[in-house]
Amino acid sequence: MAQPVYLGVEPDQAVKPVGLASWSPELVEYDKHAAYGVYVRTPSAASRAKALTIFGVSMAKLLFKRAIRYEFIPHDTRADKSLGGRMKFAGAAARNLFRGDDRAQRRAATGDQGRLGEHGIHVVTMPADRYEALAGVAQPEFDKLKARRGKSNGQRQFEESRGQASRTSQRDLFDVVEATLREAGVFDVASAYLGRKAGLIDVNPQINDTSDTFWRDIFPDAELSTLPPTAYCHRDASGGDLKAIFYMTDVDDRSGPFSYVVGSNRIAISRVDDLICEANDSNGLAGTDANARALFAALPKKLRQKGSFGNDLTPESALGREIGQGLWKVKAGKGSIVLFDTKGIHRGGMVEDGERRVITCVIG
Repeated sequence: MAQPVYLGVEPDQAVKPVGLASWSPELVEYDKHAAYGVYVRTPSAASRAKALTIFGVSMAKLLFKRAIRYEFIPHDTRADKSLGGRMKFAGAAARNLFRGDDRAQRRAATGDQGRLGEHGIHVVTMPADRYEALAGVAQPEFDKLKARRGKSNGQRQFEESRGQASRTSQRDLFDVVEATLREAGVFDVASAYLGRKAGLIDVNPQINDTSDTFWRDIFPDAELSTLPPTAYCHRDASGGDLKAIFYMTDVDDRSGPFSYVVGSNRIAISRVDDLICEANDSNGLAGTDANARALFAALPKKLRQKGSFGNDLTPESALGREIGQGLWKVKAGKGSIVLFDTKGIHRGGMVEDGERRVITCVIG
């Protein structure tokens, strides 16, 4: 029997890989920003104390999660609250604690990393029969997610658009996803990039449509007439895992294409700055409403960093222009698989027409 053919997809020719060598807190000048500057110049002592407390608590939690590589522990293990489940979680956490530094392993990695190493993103399309098999086992999960979304009023947050499959309860879905990633060579590319054997951690069905508002509801007090070109661009607040997105519907320019800033995976960022960004993304200070901006601005300058910075960039900023030139909108048919480094700059789910269905997988 002939081996199924998975076709590679290259970035648009107009896309220019970013040339930024390193991350810096100065990349976004919050003291000069129209929506932040007044707060930076006039923070009260109470605001400073509150902001530092929020940041300190979130950083403590984050350091614990990073020490045990929380995202690399499967959902079933994280969610099991029984005594046996807690013991299993503790065992996984202990093993991760002494596993070694993934960043050092990645620097020493050899082998064929393909486009993932150069661009931070690797895209292939699967044969039609493989897509049909995946669509069949995934349909019950999408049906449940659709019903849950229907109960909201349309002002839903991002997490309300995403489901969480269980390897125990949805074994068939996990098996088909795993087999497809293996057959497509995605695990091989991921393993070469990470410098260790990669495996499937989580499977998350996701639905987005025009009723989603999480990506457009920014600076609500400012009543923006147009969104910044870099709106919703971000780096994940995660432990350095990879993700693979299965397009389960055709995705064009208006149906929320996943977008990636080509080459942004190679931007150097210190461990401290990365943790600062992650802490603010997880503690609410990275929000764009007036209260969040006031507290964020009350932080010391070194701590005024966030991974979800795309909303704060103006079109005329140097970083904004470079991101715009390097942003690849992955417009592709159903059955496409997008593997990417979550620490590169990306965005997705900004649906202006129709409905987009994907399955997002954590690979670690």
